[in-house]
Amino acid sequence: MKVALLGNSQLAVSTAWGLCQSETAREVVFVSDAASNKSRFVHPKESTPTNLRDLAEANALSASDTEISAFDSLEGLANTDLVVLLPPVGQSDFRSPQASKTTGIALVRRFLTGIQQYASDAKILVAISPTNYISAWIHQALDGGQIIGLGNGAATAHLASEIAKCVNISVKDVTALAIGSDQETYPLPQYCRVNGIPLAQLMSETDIDNLCEAVAQRCPYGVSGEWTLVSHILQIVSAIALDKKRVMSVGTRVSTGTTSVYLNVPTQIGDDGVAAIVPLELTEQQREQFKKLVGQSAEDQIL
Repeated sequence: MKVALLGNSQLAVSTAWGLCQSETAREVVFVSDAASNKSRFVHPKESTPTNLRDLAEANALSASDTEISAFDSLEGLANTDLVVLLPPVGQSDFRSPQASKTTGIALVRRFLTGIQQYASDAKILVAISPTNYISAWIHQALDGGQIIGLGNGAATAHLASEIAKCVNISVKDVTALAIGSDQETYPLPQYCRVNGIPLAQLMSETDIDNLCEAVAQRCPYGVSGEWTLVSHILQIVSAIALDKKRVMSVGTRVSTGTTSVYLNVPTQIGDDGVAAIVPLELTEQQREQFKKLVGQSAEDQIL
């Protein structure tokens, strides 16, 4: 599988290193548009980018067969199977949702023509916050396509780690699930398990409610830290490349009646991208929360 990394160069290098070490991708290509100097990998006076040279040498040292290349034009997207859109530099410092939206869309616009021309059949993984809004914008601009938002992986990871702390067990034994939008995150405690044991058997109802509230209060527009972001990207890329059919809470196009929006819901991920949305049994309160998510997102994603 050929993976193209677009956007933040430092995140791109970190992601590429992970892909090389796991040999998940046959080829990793860094692509930047010639009009932008901020995300270029090739310095105007150099034929080989320093970071790329270091990465290639480290790749050889670790005996990885993943091919690495860089293009300073959108032609590098040719024959790409998966495009990863990385957040712009400094997005975590934005103080308003609108600033994230405006900057994210501006970045995507630079690459959209190249994706249409050279990688029209590629799956697109959106790691730019707010991911569901950006995914909906791309879906409309391309009139469809396999577009996956990075979703609320950081919140889900936080939920899993907090469960492990509360129960005093290894996080390896914890499975956790949360759904949400760009504005809200709702943990689903009935789908959280400790090595198959329901959470209700290990924690009091009050402790579970407090835990869910703490996770839900995570800043909805906050951008994940570098390693959290890279780890989540690698999990999704691996699920696609190896056709793992993993169930993950990611930004997926959900249709309810006449309304279609992108939400973070449990989705089966394989070589075709989104294979299916996993149905959930929700409590009455959770159903009302889900309706709220749909309504909020329908208003937010009017483009």
